[in-house]
Formats: sequence, C-alpha cells, structure tokens
Amino acid sequence: MKPIKLANKRERWGLTGWGWLAVLLLLTVWIWVTARNIVPFLSKEETIAARVMVLEGYVPDYAFPEIIRIFTEDNYEFLIATGTSYDQGFYISGVRSSAELIGKSLKNIGFDTTKMAVVPASSDVYRDRTFYTGQAVKTYLQKYRPEVKSINLVSVGVHARRSHYLYKLAIGSELKVGNIVIPDKNFNKKNWYKSSVGFRTVIFEMIGYLYIHWIFAPEKQK
Repeated sequence: MKPIKLANKRERWGLTGWGWLAVLLLLTVWIWVTARNIVPFLSKEETIAARVMVLEGYVPDYAFPEIIRIFTEDNYEFLIATGTSYDQGFYISGVRSSAELIGKSLKNIGFDTTKMAVVPASSDVYRDRTFYTGQAVKTYLQKYRPEVKSINLVSVGVHARRSHYLYKLAIGSELKVGNIVIPDKNFNKKNWYKSSVGFRTVIFEMIGYLYIHWIFAPEKQK
C-alpha cells in the first residue's frame, strides 16, 4: 500500500531579479507613455460639416468668446444650449439648469438669441447626465428641426471624447455627430499630473471613459 501524501513538490518557473527589473522597466515605460498621451486621447476632436452647434452644460465662461468666433466664422445657423437641472441656487439666480445659464450668458455677451434654443434634460435626471442631454437634443431636433442631419458638440478638454461617444450613443443613426474641443485652461496638458486639478480631472475622465465602454448600459437606465 502506497503511503498517503499530504504535499508534493513541483517544479515551477519564476522571475529572477533581472526579470522583475525588466517588468518594472516595462511598467514604467507604459505609465510614462500613457501619461504623455492620455490628454490628447481624451480630448480628440472630430469636427464634421454641420450648421448646428450644441453646447454642453458645463462649458466655462472663458470658452464663450471662442465658441461665438467659431459659430460666426464657420457659418453655423443655430446653437443649442444643453444641460441638467441645478439642485440649488434658483431662488437667488432664477436659473434652473446649466442649459439656461448658457443661454443667459450668451445673451449677455451679445449672441443673437433668435439663433439659439435652450434644451435642458429632464429635471429628474440625476445620473448619466451627458447621455440624457443627448437624448433631449435628439427629441428637440426631431420635433422642431427635422431637416437637421448633422451637429457638432462643443466640449472642453478631456471631457470631449466621452461626451462625443455618449451623444452618438444617445442620438443613434438618425444624425451625424461631430465635436469641437475647447482647450482646458485649468491645467497644462503636457504636465497635467503636476497639478491637483489636472490630476483629478484627467483621472476622473479616464475612469469615466472606461465606465461607459465596460459598464454603462443605457437600455437598463431610467
């Protein structure tokens, strides 16, 4: 009768000190390459031929003069201000949504309001806001401007690629969706990791981009 063995000895492969050094070197190179290229990747611009411009609700004030310049020089015919509801401040400001804030801001700096529509998302939207503002824009265009076949979405910095993808997802094949990217003035795009605002913004957008591709399922939402 063979003895019962409670353990055995097996040959295995393992990294040597030089092997671990090589892994560490490759990991360092990968991190460096990612850090140098992540901002251009997340800020990718794909402008198409369109006569309608759509502004996201979070667009900062410093972007408005550049937006008006592009609108005028590229012969856009109409602008749609989008955004979601604010949770506070209405009793002081009289502004219920970021879409309304964009509309008032553009009006105050001289934009022709006959060429603009304020299209906020539903007030009960609390998650996946970019996707649902895209759906609100789609509904508006189908109802009031069915002749429109293409739009360009204006975003700022590293939020651009994620917003562009979500708008295309929300609008579907009915419209062509391009995008215009306004540079983010809050941090240096080459050395974003050297400032707290740059680090937070880029990491947050990188996580958000992975989320919409790996987890987000709009058909199960709302």
